Amino acid sequence: MRIKPILQKTYFRTFLLLTTVLICSIIPFVYLLSAEFAKYTMLEVRSSSQNEVNNLASKAEMILGNLKANGLSMYADQNIQNWFFNTSNDPLINHAALVAQSNFMSTEPLIQRSYLINLKLDLVVDSKVGIVRNESFADQSMLKRVESSHPQYLRFFNHSLDGSDSLALILPATPKKPSDFYLVLLVDKPLLSKLLFGQTVSSEQDIRILDEHGQLLLGVSNPALSGQLYQASREQQDSDFQVRLPHQRWFVNTAKLTTENWSVYYSNEYHILTRHISLFQQKLITYTLLLLALLSLLFFWSSRRSLRSITFLSEKLKGKVAFANATSDARPDIQWINDGIDMLLNNVEQLHASMRNQSELVRTELLAQWMLHGTPGTKSYEYIQTKTKLASCEALFLAVLRIEAYTVFCERYDFPSRKLIKYAIRNISEEVIGTGSYAAEGLDMGGDHIILVVGGHASGGLRLQRLLEETQNQVARILNVDTTTAVSNAYDFGANIRNIYDHIYELTKLRFLNGEKQFFLESDYEEFMAGYPSASEALETAEIIKSIRRGRPETALALLRQQMKHVHELPYRDCKLNLTYFTYDLLKNFNKSSVLHEISSIHHLLERHSTLSEYQAWLESIVTMLASETEVPKSSSRKEEIVLEIKEYVDNHLQDAQLSIEQVADNFSFSVSYIRQLFKEIMNVSLSEYILQERIERVKEKLISSQLSVLEIADQCGFISKGHFFAAFKKFTNLTPKQYREIHGDSAVKDIVPPSLSWRSGS
Repeated sequence: MRIKPILQKTYFRTFLLLTTVLICSIIPFVYLLSAEFAKYTMLEVRSSSQNEVNNLASKAEMILGNLKANGLSMYADQNIQNWFFNTSNDPLINHAALVAQSNFMSTEPLIQRSYLINLKLDLVVDSKVGIVRNESFADQSMLKRVESSHPQYLRFFNHSLDGSDSLALILPATPKKPSDFYLVLLVDKPLLSKLLFGQTVSSEQDIRILDEHGQLLLGVSNPALSGQLYQASREQQDSDFQVRLPHQRWFVNTAKLTTENWSVYYSNEYHILTRHISLFQQKLITYTLLLLALLSLLFFWSSRRSLRSITFLSEKLKGKVAFANATSDARPDIQWINDGIDMLLNNVEQLHASMRNQSELVRTELLAQWMLHGTPGTKSYEYIQTKTKLASCEALFLAVLRIEAYTVFCERYDFPSRKLIKYAIRNISEEVIGTGSYAAEGLDMGGDHIILVVGGHASGGLRLQRLLEETQNQVARILNVDTTTAVSNAYDFGANIRNIYDHIYELTKLRFLNGEKQFFLESDYEEFMAGYPSASEALETAEIIKSIRRGRPETALALLRQQMKHVHELPYRDCKLNLTYFTYDLLKNFNKSSVLHEISSIHHLLERHSTLSEYQAWLESIVTMLASETEVPKSSSRKEEIVLEIKEYVDNHLQDAQLSIEQVADNFSFSVSYIRQLFKEIMNVSLSEYILQERIERVKEKLISSQLSVLEIADQCGFISKGHFFAAFKKFTNLTPKQYREIHGDSAVKDIVPPSLSWRSGS
């Protein structure tokens, strides 16, 4: 016994399915849980950092406030005041001021140096040197500052002396006014930083204080980070933000020192904040994977215990049922069981589908033969008599439902969708008309319209009109498709229905005369033709139409201008009449063109143009656009759809002996050269060769499946002459029709392949 691969075993596939579902359920949950934890933790860390920076700001303001208070107390000392206002340079007063200064310095360790500056006497009391003249004073930059400007009152600033940085505070004797007496305090920046920030700051942290201009006051000197911090705080205006440096990422919290207009920046590197979060996430993922492994083992044991019996069942079934490719097709156990049941169901379904398709094909072919030949042949009459109620009706009516704006319709729906919509139009029409005691048979001959053959009473024309109008309304409501409908008078069964069909289809094009009307009777056409100019007076459109179809706009315009010369001298009424029929003859030949989609009525067009030259200019623009549209390149998908429609049209008109490339081009509003080129490009065979091949294939099918004579079959398949038929058949099969029937008539009936399938496979 051959051992199956483990992947084919049902219990193993079930185990994989359950494990996959479990993983797809737990992994997103764990990810979301981890993300929420990280988010919550980051919020807590940032909140803690913000509290820390707020405390630092409060502490800094308190220390700086104490320094200001100490300076004011020193200023208020009587000995210092006496020195400031002494005019005689008394040595005792000088000594008392120096002692008072030293006493205050000893009580505040943050003040590393202080100056008492008397600009009147040009004297400075330096806490480290003593009393010196201005020219001998060591800190000349400070002296120049107090001499040349009016320093801000009680505001600290950076000051450098002998390579040592400090914070300086200048207190003038008279705030906000010029003064000759100043007290200057120099604060020890390293000691102040140590007092504010603690003993040590790690390399992953950065604490600093910047002034309103972004200059570093306290903290480690790092120009790149200082500039980024200052710029980011100005742009974002938030208390917390992020700063990115090469290979570094910082989370920053800020707080303002309102008294000094400074900012405290408390920065932490990103990996410090996320280090513990990452450890937690790694542990969570590890425990999750262990849990998944444990559950997977449990699922494997459970599925194997429960479903192993299916494997035994499938093995027994394979021994009893003859499956196609049973030895080579690697399928799971459950598939072998399902296929045994599906085999019977598929056979039944194929039988029903074959019967339905064959019935529809027979119906379409026989009705199309009747429509294209004018009178029903023997087979067509038998079908009409046995399968429809038309033969028993008193009279026949022929109606055509033409889809409006067919080019837009083709752009909106692809080829299969258009087939389904036209099939739905046919069903709606048969259903609506059937409710009025009429017999109706619909037929899609390809192109932009549906044909309805209706049987009823000869006097029931008015009732039929109402039903057809109701059909139009239902099609518009259900399918959102507008149609123009034309219906014939009552005819007997022996009438030439081909002529009636051509005439009624022509009726639908009368919409160009009055765009508001979408339903036409034969009497409308008679009324239209009653006013048609005589052949000698009518303007000629045939050559113009031929030039448009060939894609020659210059020739078409020249012919149009030549024809328009004939109406320039006519009276207004005759001129309007000739233009109406001339425009109608021109436009009806291109009724599917997108260029004419927006044209509602020829009468409205004539009224809209006030002069003949304006109307001629409009006609010339339409002719140019129509000529250019006949050779418009299409996308690959649109080309394939057009070829599919061409094939459908040809298949539906093979019985028509008048079928030609010109007729196909006319139906699709393209030039003959473009249709030839397009079909050859997609199908790798010429259109004329395809038509001949399809006719021969249909002849071969009928030779096998029917008892009709060879000439009857040739006539039904669209061959005009007997000589052409025999020559073409001999060319494709190397046999005469009689020899082909004798060879294939007995055995090939059950192996018939619809002729179109061979071309579809080739496409």
